[in-house]
Amino acid sequence: MSLLAVIALLVAAPGEDVDAIVVTGTPVTREEAKKRAAEYVRRAGIVQLKPLARWIDPVCPRTVGVDEAIAAIVNARVRTVAEAAGAPIAPADCRANIVVAFSSDGRSLARAVLRKAPDQFVELAPVARDRVLDGTGAIRWWYTTRDESRDGMPISDFYVKLYNSSIVSTQVVRALQSATIVIDVEQADGTPLDAVASYAAMVALAEFRSNPPPPKESILALFDGETRRRELSSHDAALLRGIYSIPPDREAWQQRRQLVSTIRKDGE
Repeated sequence: MSLLAVIALLVAAPGEDVDAIVVTGTPVTREEAKKRAAEYVRRAGIVQLKPLARWIDPVCPRTVGVDEAIAAIVNARVRTVAEAAGAPIAPADCRANIVVAFSSDGRSLARAVLRKAPDQFVELAPVARDRVLDGTGAIRWWYTTRDESRDGMPISDFYVKLYNSSIVSTQVVRALQSATIVIDVEQADGTPLDAVASYAAMVALAEFRSNPPPPKESILALFDGETRRRELSSHDAALLRGIYSIPPDREAWQQRRQLVSTIRKDGE
């Protein structure tokens, strides 16, 4: 049974309604800007121990647990954010690889998916697994990934990484296969739909391993103080563009350094 089918069977039925100031300050030094950018990337939980995983296949979002009008809004937001980031996008009539599920009990839904499709959770680290299955947050998510060669060929268990001294390529690309985002409507009650949709789009487009607290002035802090934010911040947008522009066949530290540089330049 596909993940979309599992979610569609388990998700709860919908029922919830979803004068000018001049500021002056001291310019930020280049070193301080770099430090802030590095902290942003760290708190976002992107490119930690492993190289980043992003979409190689075209993204196809599907939203369940709400009526068609709301689902269309969420799907459109994911596609809009994906296009701005430079991610590949599938036509409307496609097989879903991103599922955004609205539920009255996100914890129970995640546990039900675990029982029906345990392979969806094998890549989660213990702390992340506990947060997904036992956490009380308004939003939780998980992914499945695959390794492939730079040319898109599958990699067997016997594949050995090769390195080219000129470009330092790992010869390996980590690709997202699926992304599941669960919105707990009870915990998210009162939050604007467009803000929730923007959050879902952000974490759907790359492998974000949440590292609380999230970075300030980011959509990822929507439920941690940034309650008025409805769109991705400039840093968020820059991060996603960076994710889809840096070489995928690099070590994690190289990718992280490039993303930090991207965020630092955004703040200049």
